[in-house]
Amino acid sequence: MRTIAVVTGSRAEYGYLKPLMNKIENDAKLTLIPLITGTHLLPKFGNTYQLVENDFPSAIKIPMSLTDDTLKAMAIYLASGVTNFAEFLNKNHPDILVVLGDRSESFAAALAAFYLNIPIAHINGGDVTGTTIDESIRHAITKIAHIHFVHTKTNAERVERMGEEKKRIFVTGALTLDTILHVPLPSKEEIFTRYHLNPEKTTFLVVQHPITTLDNKGYSQLEELLSVLDLLKEQTILFYPNVDAGGVQLRDLIKKHEEKPYLHTFVNLPHEDYLGLMKSVDVMIGNSSSGILEAPSFHLPVVNIGSRQQGRERSINIIDVLPQKDKILSAIDYALHNKKFLKKVQKCENKFGDGNASQRIVNVLKTIQINESLIQKQITY
Repeated sequence: MRTIAVVTGSRAEYGYLKPLMNKIENDAKLTLIPLITGTHLLPKFGNTYQLVENDFPSAIKIPMSLTDDTLKAMAIYLASGVTNFAEFLNKNHPDILVVLGDRSESFAAALAAFYLNIPIAHINGGDVTGTTIDESIRHAITKIAHIHFVHTKTNAERVERMGEEKKRIFVTGALTLDTILHVPLPSKEEIFTRYHLNPEKTTFLVVQHPITTLDNKGYSQLEELLSVLDLLKEQTILFYPNVDAGGVQLRDLIKKHEEKPYLHTFVNLPHEDYLGLMKSVDVMIGNSSSGILEAPSFHLPVVNIGSRQQGRERSINIIDVLPQKDKILSAIDYALHNKKFLKKVQKCENKFGDGNASQRIVNVLKTIQINESLIQKQITY
C-alpha cells in the first residue's frame, strides 16, 4: 500500500482537502497520513486542529512558530515549518506528499520533501493571484513539485509554459466543488438559527484579507469597507483575516467595530457551515478566493475589492471594484438591485469543475509510477 501524507494548515484549506482525505482513507490501495500544521495549532485562530482530529483521529501535528505578523516573522514561520517537516518526513518517508495552493505551510512541507526526494503532488498550481506573496509561493511550489493537479485547462497550460512536462499535469477541477455538489449543506433556516441571524434581513458575508505585497494597503482597504458597512447597517457576517503579514492590524481594526449590533464576527467555522452561509446570504464582499471558487455554485453576487484576486479566472457573478468607499457602496447597490445583473448571476456556471476532483486525484496517486523519472525533473525548454 502507498502512504499518502496530506498537509493541512488552516480551516479553509482543510475544507477543500477533506473530501480528498476521505477518498484516500477509504481506498484499499492507499494509507492516509494527515498532517496538521499552521494556524490549525494557534489558539487565536480557534484551535481548528480539533476539526481535523474529529474526522481523522490519527492526524499528526507539525508545529510552526509564529511570533507576530511582520514580514520577518513570516520568514521565520516558513523556516520553522521546513525544519519540523524535515524531521517528520525523514523519519516516516511517505510515498507521496500532497500540498494545496499557495500558503506558507504548503511551501514549508514541500521544501522539506523536495530535499528528501519525496514526490510532491501539488493541487491548484497554475492559478493566478493578484498583489500578494501567494502568487510567488504557488509558482515556487510548482517548480519543485513532481505531480500537478490543476483546476482548469488554462491553469494546465500555464504550468506547462513554466517548463513542466505534460505527463506530470492532470486537470482535476477544484476540490471544493466535491463538497458543494455531494455533501448536504445546512438550509438557510438551519444556518441562520445556528448563528443567531435574522432570515428576514438583507445579509452580507464579508471576508477581507491582508495584501502582503502592498504595505499597509490592506488596513486602509478594510477601513473603507467598514465605513461602507457602517453606513448601510445591514446584517453582516464578518470573518477575521488570515495569518498573513498585516493580519494583526486588520484583526485589531475589526475588534474596534465588532460590538456594533449589525455585525456578527467569526474567527473560523466548519467548512460546511461556511458554505451554508454562502448559499444563504444576499451578497459576498471582500477579497477572498472563495468568492471566485465557490460563490458561482450558489449564484451568489460577489463584490471583489482590490487586486488580491487580480488575474484569476472568474464567472459573471463577480463585480471587481477599487477599494474606495463610493465605489464599494455603488457595487453593493448594483449587486442587490440590478435586475439584469441578478438574472445573469442566476444562470452563471462554476467553471472550476464537476465535483469529482477527489476521485481523479486518487486515481493518479495510486497508479502513477514512483521512480527516478518522477523524481528527476527536467525543464522542457
